Formats: sequence, structure tokens, C-alpha cells
Amino acid sequence: MDLIRTRDPNNHLHCRKTQILAYVGAHTPWSDLLMYGALGSTAAVHRHCHLRGEDRWAFETPYVNDEDLRLLGFEVFSAGKVTLAQFEAGLPVFLEAGQPVFFWAPRNHFPYWVDFMDRVGTVPEEYGLLHSFLVCGTGEDGLLLVDNNSPDHEHFPVTVGWDLLREGYAREPDRWFDGCVALRKVAEPDRDGFEAAYRAFLQGYRDGFELYDVVGDNLLVERATISATYRAPGVNALTLMAGSRALFCRFLAHTAHGERVRAAYARVAQLAAVLSDRVTTFQRGLPGLPADRIRCGLAQLRLREQRAARLLLDEAAGLPRLLPPPVGERLPVAAGDRSR
Repeated sequence: MDLIRTRDPNNHLHCRKTQILAYVGAHTPWSDLLMYGALGSTAAVHRHCHLRGEDRWAFETPYVNDEDLRLLGFEVFSAGKVTLAQFEAGLPVFLEAGQPVFFWAPRNHFPYWVDFMDRVGTVPEEYGLLHSFLVCGTGEDGLLLVDNNSPDHEHFPVTVGWDLLREGYAREPDRWFDGCVALRKVAEPDRDGFEAAYRAFLQGYRDGFELYDVVGDNLLVERATISATYRAPGVNALTLMAGSRALFCRFLAHTAHGERVRAAYARVAQLAAVLSDRVTTFQRGLPGLPADRIRCGLAQLRLREQRAARLLLDEAAGLPRLLPPPVGERLPVAAGDRSR
């Protein structure tokens, strides 16, 4: 459990994916291979944050999904929705096999979550939202969970009693023990599978990055109309961008891409993180950079994204292998080829 650490420093993934990424990262050094699609679509982020008014934790990122987990070597067992009796009966079986169990439940049924929401100013209508809970152990006193609603969003252990589960289930049985999933590592990563998936992603990757203009254009109206900073579309959109770019940089470290591409995306990730902080500060109404200075930064970020994307696609087209074997391993030699 000590190895279950956050792999999402920007806190942009929704809770289930945050937990899964933290867990698999504790069991394999190759978890960053999951991030080949972290560039995603800025148009999808725009639709989610600005057109639908949803927050970042509800965004279904195209990375950390079941198919890619299988490529990473993890078996995903999904039980869907179960009853309390089924949960109590099945949980020990998975835990004894070394498999953590994930389930959804209303977060306001858990006192430590209510305390956290009180501290951070969660709006009342969001107290009862569903949260993914990661179970790593059980005993007479209850369940041993690992969660990350700490000030630094780092994972920590917490024990909840069986009575809490039973009382919560009695209150809202339809909202408890939904989406039950267990994970198990069964193989090493399928690097050929990730190679093919990354190639397919790049073939379909086209983006104009107009999102950054939209964020700049809406700075003033969002500050004037939205009281809870974390609900501002611009704040959510830039957090998603900063988080995804940071994770894509970690993926690049495992690829055959050269220093120009890696440096270009490092600059993108750095500026995205800076602007995410500045937009958040601006929306809070705190003294800081004026809106025009932030818009200039967003325009610069759009240019950096466009240049980095061109470099990435041009270089990938000329590389025979995008995911070389780890250091110490050799590429397979084709028939008749003795040059390697």
C-alpha cells in the first residue's frame, strides 16, 4: 500500500481513473505507457467544460481505459452492480487473491468525505455525488480504503466500519456498489500492442487548439458569474490540459522520439501548468496578472501546441519503431537481416 502514490499531480482525472493509475503504478514501472493518448481532443474538452458546464472530474479521458490496461498486463474483472450481500460475500475472495476492489457509492455517506467537502467549500448540491472507493483490506472493524481527498491529493489509508456500509446501503441501495471492478496483474506489457495503438492515435490526431482562445475570451464573464472557482469552465479546461500534457511527457520518455519533440512538449506542459494556476487565481478574484496578460499567455500556449504537434507527427512518420524495447533488450531481427 505504501507504493500506491498519485500519478496525477494536476488532479485532473476522475476518481476511478486516479485510483487505478495509482494502483497499477505501484505494480509496474511501465504505467506511463497508458498515456499515449493523453493529448486527446481540445474540442472534446471545450464541449465538456464550456458547452455542458461539467467539471474536470466528470470528463471521460481517452486514456487509462480497460483496453489499455489489458495491454499493460492487467486483467480487469467487472461485476457491475451488486447487492450488499454479494459485496460482503465476494470481497474477501478478491482481496485474498491480492486483487483490490473498486466500487461506487455516495460520498456524503462517509464522514471523512463530508469533513473534506466542508473544508474546501464544495457546493451543497454536489455533496451527494458518487465517488469511487478503493478497498485494499478488510477485518472485523471494517474496510481498509485508500483515498486521495487530502490537501495535496496524495493517497492515504482510512478505515470505515461495516455499519457505515450497511446503513448507507439501507438509505440508498440503488446508488451503492455500482461499477464494481477488481484488477490483477497477469502479464508483462504488450509493447507491440501499445506501438499499434499509438500509431493509430497519431494517424487520427488533428487539433487546432482553439480551446485556448475560448478560455481567454470567457475570463471576465466567468469571474463575474461563477462563485465557486472550481466550477469555472476555464479553470476546469486548463486543469485538464495541464494534467494531460504532463502525463504525455511521461509517456514520451519511453519512446524513440528525439530531444526536440520531448523538449517541445515539456515547454507545453510547463506553460499549461503556469496558466492553469493563473486562471484559477484570476477566477478567485485575487490580485494577479490582468486578463490581457493571461490571454497573451494562452495565445503563446496555442502556438507551442501547434509547433509541438507538427514536430511530433513529422518525426513519428519517419521512425520505424516508436516504442523501442527497454534498455538491455533487443529488437527482433527480421529474416535475412543481420545488421542488428
